[in-house]
Amino acid sequence: MKILKMSWYEIKKVLRNRGVLILSVIIPVILAYFGSSFYPANITQDFQLALYNEDRSLLGNISFILIKQFLNFESTIEIKNDEQLNQLIKEASYDSILIIPKGFTQDLINRSQTVLYIIPNPHKIQNSMMIYTGFKAVFDELAGIPEIKVGSTTEFLLQGGIGIDETRPKPEIKMLIPSASDGSLVVSPTTNLGINDMFAPIVAVVVILLLSMIGIASSIGQAREVGLLDLYISNGLKTWEFILSKIISYIVIGFVAGMFSWSMFRMFGVQSQANPWNLILLVLISVFSFTSFGLFLSSFLKTARAASFLVTAMIGGMLVFGGVLIPIPTGSILEKIANLFPVKYSLDGWRKITVLGYGLSDVSFEILILLGFGVIFFLASLMLIQATQET
Repeated sequence: MKILKMSWYEIKKVLRNRGVLILSVIIPVILAYFGSSFYPANITQDFQLALYNEDRSLLGNISFILIKQFLNFESTIEIKNDEQLNQLIKEASYDSILIIPKGFTQDLINRSQTVLYIIPNPHKIQNSMMIYTGFKAVFDELAGIPEIKVGSTTEFLLQGGIGIDETRPKPEIKMLIPSASDGSLVVSPTTNLGINDMFAPIVAVVVILLLSMIGIASSIGQAREVGLLDLYISNGLKTWEFILSKIISYIVIGFVAGMFSWSMFRMFGVQSQANPWNLILLVLISVFSFTSFGLFLSSFLKTARAASFLVTAMIGGMLVFGGVLIPIPTGSILEKIANLFPVKYSLDGWRKITVLGYGLSDVSFEILILLGFGVIFFLASLMLIQATQET
C-alpha cells in the first residue's frame, strides 16, 4: 500500500507540470495530422525489390518486360517460380515482393478490375510500407490506362500513337501478409494502408521515451540531489521499494501517453489489425523496458540535471541510430548498433501487430527481448543505487 501511495504521489507531481501535459497533447495531435508529409512516397529505388510474374501468357510476358524496365533498379531481382518465392520469403532477404497474378493482362484488356499484390517483409516493415505506399500513390494518381490508338497511320502519328483509356479500371494494390509460422500468404483485409500506419508507432514510442525515460531519470536525480532518498531510507523505506514506486509511476504515465498518441492517429484514419489486448500488453512491456533503461542511466548519477542530460542524449542516439526515424541499411554497422536498443524491438513488435495483424506468439521474440532489457536494467539499477548511495 505504501508503494502505491508513493506511486500516486509521483503521478500527481508530473500532472502538475503544465508544460509536460501540453506537449504530451499537442505533439501527438500535430504529428498525427501532418505525419504522412514527413516521408515522400517515391523513395523505393534503393530498396531490395523482387518481381514475380504469374501471368505467363504472351501479353503477360510482354507486360512484364515493360514493368521490369520501369522497375529496373540496381537491387531488383526476378523470381522465376513458386519455389524461389517461398525460399525468398523464408530467408526474408527482400524489402518487398511485387506479384503480377495470373490473367492480369487479359483482365486489363477485358476492362475487368485488376489487382497487383505486394508481399511485405515482416522484419523490414518500414521499408515495405514505403514501397507499398509508393506503388499505391502511382496507381491512385493514374488518369487512366495507356492503350494504342487505332485508325490510319496519319491519325496514329498525329495523335501521338498512345492514348489514355479513362474508362478502364485502375489496378488495385493489395498486400499479402506472410504467416510468421509457415510463410503462407493471406490477403490483408485492410486496403487503405499508408505511411501513417508506419509512422504512428514511431510517434507513440517517442512520446513514451520522453515521458518515461526522462521523467524517471529526472525524478531519481532530484531525489538523490536534495537528499529525499536518504530521508526515505532513514525512515525505514527499502531501496527496492523506492525504485519500484518510481517504476510503477512512470509505467502508468508512459502507457497513458503512448495509448493517447496512438488513439490520435486512429482518429485521423490510421488502420489497425491488432487485437487491442495484444497491443496493450506490448505497450506495457515496452514502457517497462524504457522506464527501466532510464532508471539505469540515472542510477549512478546524483543530480537531476546530469541524469536528464544523459538520458536525453541516449534518446537522441536511439532516434538516429535505432532505426526509428530513418530505415537502417541491411548489413551495415548501424544495423548492429540498432539491435542494441530496446526501441527497435518495440517498434518491430508494434508494427507486426498493427500492420500485419500478428498475434503475441508471432512477436514473442520482441517481447522476450523487451522483458529481458527491463529486468536486467531494473536489477542493475538497484545494485548501482545501493552501491553509490551514502549511508
